Amino acid sequence: MLNLFTLFFKKVVGLICYLFWLGSWLLGIGLILWYPLRWWPGDKLPPVQLLNYFMAWLLLALIPALAAAGLTRRKWLATLLAIPTILIISNYAPLFLPRGNPVLAHSGQLKVMSYNIYWRNSNNLQNITDIIRREQPDILLVQEAYDSLSYSLTQELETLYPGQELYYTFSSRAGQGIISRFPLTPLDFSYEQGRAQKAIVHTPNGDIQVWNVHLRQPLRWSRQYQQMVNLVDAVAAVDQPLIIGGDFNTNDQSEIYGMLNQYLENAHWEAGWGFGFTFPSQDRPVKGVSLPAPLVRIDHIFHSNHFYASEAKTLPDGGGSDHLPVVAELSFIK
Repeated sequence: MLNLFTLFFKKVVGLICYLFWLGSWLLGIGLILWYPLRWWPGDKLPPVQLLNYFMAWLLLALIPALAAAGLTRRKWLATLLAIPTILIISNYAPLFLPRGNPVLAHSGQLKVMSYNIYWRNSNNLQNITDIIRREQPDILLVQEAYDSLSYSLTQELETLYPGQELYYTFSSRAGQGIISRFPLTPLDFSYEQGRAQKAIVHTPNGDIQVWNVHLRQPLRWSRQYQQMVNLVDAVAAVDQPLIIGGDFNTNDQSEIYGMLNQYLENAHWEAGWGFGFTFPSQDRPVKGVSLPAPLVRIDHIFHSNHFYASEAKTLPDGGGSDHLPVVAELSFIK
C-alpha cells in the first residue's frame, strides 16, 4: 500500500511539474508575441488590451517562473522569460526611482484632485466630503455626481475654503462637476470628447482651461477610441494652460492613453511613486469578492507644459466609492 501511495504521489508531482514547465513556456512565448502586437493591431485585439491593462501583474507569474528556470538551469526557458520580465520592469522602473524636483522658476501652485465618487454612494456623502476637506484642493473634478448627489455635495462643501466663496459648475445629467477655489467660467460640454466638461478657471496667476472627463468603458473599444480621437483633436487646438483630469477608463499602457500623452504630461508619472492603482477600491466588492488592493490605474491628471508636477499621489481611502481619488500639486512655470 505504501509503495502504491508513493508511486501515485510521484506521478502527481511529475504531472504538476510538467504542467508548470509547459505553462512557463506558453507564458514566455505568449508574451514575446504580445509585445509587438501592442503596436499593431493594438488594443482593438481584446487579448492585447487585457494584457496591457494588467501588465504589472504579469510579474507575479514571470518572476517565480524565471527564478525556477534559472535554478534548474533551463537556459532557453530562462532567456525566453527574461525578455518580457526585463521589458516590463524597465517600463515601470521610473515610478520607483528617486526623482529630483526640477529647478524651475514658478509663480504659484495649484492642488488638483480628481474623484469618481460613484453614483450609488449617496449614503457615504459625509465620508466623501471628509476626504475632500482633508486635501483642500484648489480645483476638484468629480465624476458620477448625478442630479441630487451633485446638489448635496456642493451643499456639504460650501465651507471648503473658510472665508472664501465656493465656485462650481455641474453637468448633473452627465455626472460631471468642477469645483474651484477661484472664479470660473463654464465652457462647452462634449459627450463625443469623452464627456468632457470644460471651464476656464481664473487664478491669480492667469486663466487656465480645466477639463473634466469620463470616457466610455473599454468593453466597447471602438467607441472609447473615437472619444479619445475627438478629445486629442480638441487638446491640439488649445494653446493656453490646460489641465485635464478624470476617470479615463484606461490605464497608462493602453493605446488610447498614448494618444493623449503625446500632448500632455501625466502628473503621476512625473512626480508620483509606485503603481498608484485606483480601481477597484477595497470599498466596493467585485461580484461579491473584496479585493485586498486595486488592480489598475484608470484615473489620471494631465497637464500642459505650462506646469510641472511637484507631487502626485493616490489617496488610500475611496469614501465608499469604487475608485480611489488622485491628487497632484502643479506649479506654473514662469
